[in-house]
Amino acid sequence: MASLVFFPAHNDRGQELLDSYVRPACRDHRVRLRVADRGAHRGTALKAQVFADLVLWDCSVEPAGHVYGALDTWSKVRENNLLVSRTPLPRNVLARHQCAPIHGATFSNAVLGEWLDRWLANRFGDPVSDAPTADLARHYWMYDRPADYFLSFRGTHEESAADWAAAYARTHGVTVRMVPAGEYSYPTECVTQQQMWEGVARLRLEMTATRRVIVHWSATGYLDSFWTSSELLLALWMHNHLDRSGRAMLDEALFVADGKAPAPLRDIALPRPTDPELDRLVELLNNADPYTSAPETQIAPRGLGRLTRLFVRRFGWYKPEFTTPSFWHTVRVPCPGCRPADRQPGAISWSRHLALPGDAPATDYFGYFPAEPASLEGGTLTCPGCGHRLRLVNRRGVRTLWVPVLTTEKDQDRPVIQEHKVWEVVPAD
Repeated sequence: MASLVFFPAHNDRGQELLDSYVRPACRDHRVRLRVADRGAHRGTALKAQVFADLVLWDCSVEPAGHVYGALDTWSKVRENNLLVSRTPLPRNVLARHQCAPIHGATFSNAVLGEWLDRWLANRFGDPVSDAPTADLARHYWMYDRPADYFLSFRGTHEESAADWAAAYARTHGVTVRMVPAGEYSYPTECVTQQQMWEGVARLRLEMTATRRVIVHWSATGYLDSFWTSSELLLALWMHNHLDRSGRAMLDEALFVADGKAPAPLRDIALPRPTDPELDRLVELLNNADPYTSAPETQIAPRGLGRLTRLFVRRFGWYKPEFTTPSFWHTVRVPCPGCRPADRQPGAISWSRHLALPGDAPATDYFGYFPAEPASLEGGTLTCPGCGHRLRLVNRRGVRTLWVPVLTTEKDQDRPVIQEHKVWEVVPAD
């Protein structure tokens, strides 16, 4: 009989998930269940990772009883870990198997229970009788149910991109993934440089999961956005390079524009990044991908950890630019007046795209300028590039970040979940 250790959220909703859904699912699929107690810690988690067949985490970020004091890195990288959550996960928490809402949404315990029941049924070869409910059917996770294609599109052209994707899906009998607005960043959200490149790293994971990418080109605006320009850069890199196993990173990369039939991306006349620029891209991804980096990298290693630092420096880790407050904490504010206006392929500068402007006061390649998080609380900022007064609002709550306590820290009782307000630039009244 397979075994499962469950780390519940110790609150009423966590108890309901355990009693009404986890226990019945384990019973129905002949899984021996053990429940971690309220005092569980990372040592408890390590024991579960070693001895249990499956480890289930209720990763809901709620006022009381969350599991993040016990959560360990293994939960993100080992395929026997299952993450479920009623709330959006911290932006640096993900796993091979998970069911959690995107930012701005929530899931009920019923959705989580349904997902778990179906996952266990598939794992142990038990029949899955009913089609998923509408709520679960809308849930997308790149590893459990990858689409056939990843579509790169400009948010300002979402409607036309969605129409094209629907027609393409019907004609070819495929599924097309369109990342919802706000999953990694809202169009005018103020984000740190680390958060921007973390979003790019997550987009790369999405592309890798589908292994097929379509660039839905819009002549007006596609290259004005950091996000779509980054997706194009990823596609140009991945469709022509091999991974460590010697396999192409992408099986297919297509380009579609002006209602024409898709063409291979390699046949499109676009500036290609140079080898040094691609090395820089990999360096940025390594220092932003939640699988390969973490907030703890801001703390210089001690003891034997210094030897590890010397080894990984060749890949860009622990370089000063990736451990500074300007990378992790200084916010980049998008100025509507300074952003590019219909940038054309001939104006692409991949080196400027890949540069970290740090605390330089001027606006950068995409029209962002730096600001300290506390300065956003006033609700207005003046752009140093054009002098326009920008209005800021926080209407979408917070994004969370998991920052585990290191054994070398003095304050072993500090909170491990940080909350960062979602500030957006909006038109002036």
